[in-house]
Amino acid sequence: MYRLVRNLLQRADADRESILPADTCLSFLNEDPFTRMTSASVSCCMRDLTMTIARGFFIAVVLPVAPALLFNIPMPSVLALIASTFVIEYGAAAAGIGMGLPPLYVLYAVTNIALGVTLTLFDIFDLLGRNYERVSGFLAKSSERAGRSVFLKKYGIYGLVPCVITLGFYVCPPVSWVMGWPKDTSVLLIMGGYIGISVVTILATLGFFKIMGIQI
Repeated sequence: MYRLVRNLLQRADADRESILPADTCLSFLNEDPFTRMTSASVSCCMRDLTMTIARGFFIAVVLPVAPALLFNIPMPSVLALIASTFVIEYGAAAAGIGMGLPPLYVLYAVTNIALGVTLTLFDIFDLLGRNYERVSGFLAKSSERAGRSVFLKKYGIYGLVPCVITLGFYVCPPVSWVMGWPKDTSVLLIMGGYIGISVVTILATLGFFKIMGIQI
């Protein structure tokens, strides 16, 4: 019985070695170069992701808060503006004016938040596309489907301007990344459209308050 069990275990080991080479990430007992490379790759990816999120937080939160502290702008209103911009995007400009915040500061704040979110999304997609084959394949297939869009064929990268106005800054970076458009040009067009519609929103809100005789 002992010999039978031993023979079966030896055969199982032989079969396992023939199917699963020693230099794969599934070789749990071996500290092989592939395993070390995978661990280093994951560590590097997490480090880059942390830096990306930290930079986005700095642009979207720290930069809007800093001048508020410097010029004694009411912090509750500032935090409410920041939070609402993450949700309703440039529509928060009207709320900021309604809370009595200076128009130039409102424009500055919503612009920084949009820039921080946009850059962070681009960087995250770059990281995923670089490090995960499944994500790369999915994005490649998405690019093929997006390339058949009549709207994108007609307007190309310039379609990001109406896209940010109608769909917002959360949608534009993935569209641009999937289509393979230049990042710098895409960011410029996204921010140009966003700043333009934010200015229109602020002016329209100020005009409405003036017509209604509301003092802010």
